[in-house]
Amino acid sequence: MTDYFKIDNPILWPAIGLAIGFPILLLVLTEIINYCQRKSLPYERILRTIRTLVLPSLALWIFLKFVLELPESSTAVRVVESIFWITLLYALLGVVNELIFGIAVSTSVRERVPKLFRDLVRSLLVGLGAMVIYYRVWDGDIGGALTALGLGSVVIGLALQEPLGNIVSGLMLLFERPLKVGDWINAEGITGKVIEINWRSVHIETTTRELHVVPNVSLYKSTFSNLSRPTLVRTEVIEMGYSYDDPPNRVKEVMLELLSSTEGVLKDPPPAVRTVNYADFSVIYRLIFSVASQEELGIVRDRIMTRIWYVTRRAGLNIPFPTALEYGPGESPSPPAPTAAELIQQHTRFKSAVREESDQQPRIIEYGKNEVIQKVGTAFEGFALITKGHAVMLAPDGHGKPIEIGELGPGECFGDQLSTGASSADISIVASEDLKILVFDNKEIDSLLNRSPALAAEIGDAIESRRQAALAARLKK
Repeated sequence: MTDYFKIDNPILWPAIGLAIGFPILLLVLTEIINYCQRKSLPYERILRTIRTLVLPSLALWIFLKFVLELPESSTAVRVVESIFWITLLYALLGVVNELIFGIAVSTSVRERVPKLFRDLVRSLLVGLGAMVIYYRVWDGDIGGALTALGLGSVVIGLALQEPLGNIVSGLMLLFERPLKVGDWINAEGITGKVIEINWRSVHIETTTRELHVVPNVSLYKSTFSNLSRPTLVRTEVIEMGYSYDDPPNRVKEVMLELLSSTEGVLKDPPPAVRTVNYADFSVIYRLIFSVASQEELGIVRDRIMTRIWYVTRRAGLNIPFPTALEYGPGESPSPPAPTAAELIQQHTRFKSAVREESDQQPRIIEYGKNEVIQKVGTAFEGFALITKGHAVMLAPDGHGKPIEIGELGPGECFGDQLSTGASSADISIVASEDLKILVFDNKEIDSLLNRSPALAAEIGDAIESRRQAALAARLKK
């Protein structure tokens, strides 16, 4: 017993180190882990691996080899030493992954390294570590192991040609880098966003939230389109047909204005309209516009297609289409839409003042939801009576931000050019739902107001109240 505690005893210091150093290291690591957890640092998982796997296996290896003095050739020592080196290699791989990829910012080169490449590097490091452990701990013949591995690889390669083909194709895509995670691509007739690139396939999330899996070998052998390169800007083409009675220059002017005023359409490159064909029933025009990215394409296209109907009606253009209607006994076509005169009769304030014999009947104009009817600084031509739907009036505050100052509904009026020549162009008007209005020209509205002083006074009061509301809005800070 006395000899055991002698200073020169080779067992003493390893035993003291295990008895004192091991608990202290565990305590220190626990405190560091708690600190990382409080500060949300990325090293918590690695430190937990060291505390729960690396340190216990190291302590057991030291105990067997230096305290119990078991020979290195002992199976128990070799097994424990192998476990230690494996856990240490696992922890080191975690450190490398966190240092290189875990804290990478979104614009760094490190984050853009594909997951497939990281898996490949990790597999190579594991293979090298396994060879070192096999040679260092078990005194194995690396040359023989490599020969066996080569023969096994040939057999495995013949048996797994297709999976290995996907892996090789994935590596070729990795080196060529024709796509990356986040790109929008069109492959095998499917358009979607790349969300993962792994050893076997590329995962694409479609616009309908479906997951489309394309094998790497299919992408490598066939063609596909990367919609995010060489630039994120996407150009779309819409073809529309208009009547032969509509002058092409007029159609192109109206459609170009529509594209230029639609939210989301880029000014650079500018939108364009081309006459492309004279078909059986219509002249075909091509509407060309660009958006900032593929994600916005569907939304902007919907806005344009929705506005085409309203803009076409307001401009007096026609979209022809062949029809064949059959009516059975007692059936008849749908009743025609009400005329301007019939719509006026629905509003008692106007029907007594409007002369039925007048040659200047008001025009019927329709706007879609969210369309701008009047912009600040731009006068609305004529005088409008709302017959269906609602609109909101906006005025800029002291900082130029538009704020709502009122709502207009059926029976209410708006317009800039009245008999007084006054203007309310400091107010913008936006349709809050589908809107139908009657527009009187200046001459007709002057005559109408002269015949109805009460109506003129009512309209004047409404316009004055809107001016006051616009002035109050400008004074807001």
